[in-house]
Amino acid sequence: MIYIIIAALATIIIISHFLNIFSDKTGVPSVLILILFGMLLQLDQAWFNFEIIDKSIQKPLLKILGTGGLILILLEAALDLKLNKTMIYASIKAFISGSLGLIVTALAGAYILQYWFNDLNFLSGLFFATPLAILSSAIIIPSTHTFPEDKKSFLIYESTFSDVLGLLMFEILLGVFAHGNISVSKVVGELGLSIIFSIVISIILIYIFQRIKSTTKLFLLFAILMLLYSIGHALKLSALLIVLTFGLILNNYETVFRGALSKFINHNSVNNIQDGFKIIIQESAFVVRTFFFIVFGYYVALEKIVDPEYIVPIAIISLMLIAAIYLIRFTILLPTLRTSTWPEVFLAPRGLITILLFFSIPDTLLDGNLELENIRENIIPGVFLCVILGSTLAMSNALIGFKKIQNLLQESDDDTIKISDTPEVLDDDENISTSQSDIIQSDSESQSDIIQSDSESQSDIIQSDNESQSDIIQSDSESQSDIIQSDSEKENDMTQNK
Repeated sequence: MIYIIIAALATIIIISHFLNIFSDKTGVPSVLILILFGMLLQLDQAWFNFEIIDKSIQKPLLKILGTGGLILILLEAALDLKLNKTMIYASIKAFISGSLGLIVTALAGAYILQYWFNDLNFLSGLFFATPLAILSSAIIIPSTHTFPEDKKSFLIYESTFSDVLGLLMFEILLGVFAHGNISVSKVVGELGLSIIFSIVISIILIYIFQRIKSTTKLFLLFAILMLLYSIGHALKLSALLIVLTFGLILNNYETVFRGALSKFINHNSVNNIQDGFKIIIQESAFVVRTFFFIVFGYYVALEKIVDPEYIVPIAIISLMLIAAIYLIRFTILLPTLRTSTWPEVFLAPRGLITILLFFSIPDTLLDGNLELENIRENIIPGVFLCVILGSTLAMSNALIGFKKIQNLLQESDDDTIKISDTPEVLDDDENISTSQSDIIQSDSESQSDIIQSDSESQSDIIQSDNESQSDIIQSDSESQSDIIQSDSEKENDMTQNK
């Protein structure tokens, strides 16, 4: 039995790995397939009369896996972000989009639920609507690896802010439910204290761990972060900010450790921690995310969702909530991005943190109202599942379309490069032909010059020979004339002497 369990766990991880590859190539989120796979496992009771995970431990197991997965996914995102002017601008836009989207969607969702269920007060409606208003960084972050840097950074920041602010908003609702009210100064004070504590503890951790020589210090670092998250949660601090701040400072330590702080840092040691920690977090997040969504799919009570008594209200309420989510998101993104809102408008899945907060809704919220308790048990879970699956399917469709456009643009760029290369080749051929023509012309001119030179030389030689011969003949004639004249004079002299 033990070996069967080990083999099953190993097989699930192997399948999840290939689902990630499939997701990168097609754009279909692997999370969607994992949830459906978990639902399929519910057939264990119908076919084998055997329960893989006992119902009594399903909910606690989901809470543990969900909390660990949320921490790992936020760390993975933070370790992939660089702090610069572009990122700061993107983070401001993401904060505006994330905060407005969270608040407006939660208010609209509470109104829709209150409209359908007359006995539901607005505070109870906010408790159910707030988890549905939070973007799932657990689904968005792994799906943006192939995105352009500007879109990727915006979506990571937006989903992270949505998680952090959503948890803060839920804690405010818990405070209002427990005490009747909560002061704004208390909320702002806790948030400011969380930021200061996060920065200080992150700097101290990096300084200490760079000096540790042990080869097993990275999991120790992760364990300390988990402990700090738990302590921060117990102290009513924004615990996710601790995790997010540490990841950002570790990945941008050169920006933080400047001036007087630079002498306390060993760059080689911190770089080694950075590289090793990234690998550990990525691998761990992959494993935890895999089992969380499979267990969630296994946990969902499908028999209640398909019950004819509840299926109609579940479907109508889910469609109204999904329509409100995308209408509000489009309205906010249009002035925020100031460019095309596609595919960002459809990248608004609900997932891990929505499920976690749903489990955290107080059991005493609807005490004394049997009708609302029946709604909570039979309708609200179905609405949550439909919104999660519907938003994930919408995201999947947008990612597939965006992936196709990216591939077409890449092919177009490749064709452009090939076409632009062809004229260069033709130009080279023309240059070669021109060069050959110039060479032939040059050779012809050279040969012509040589022939002309030879002709002129021969002409000069002939002329010179002629002149020489003429001079010789003339000289001979003159010599002969002189001889004849001399002989003639001698004869005259001899005649006179006689």
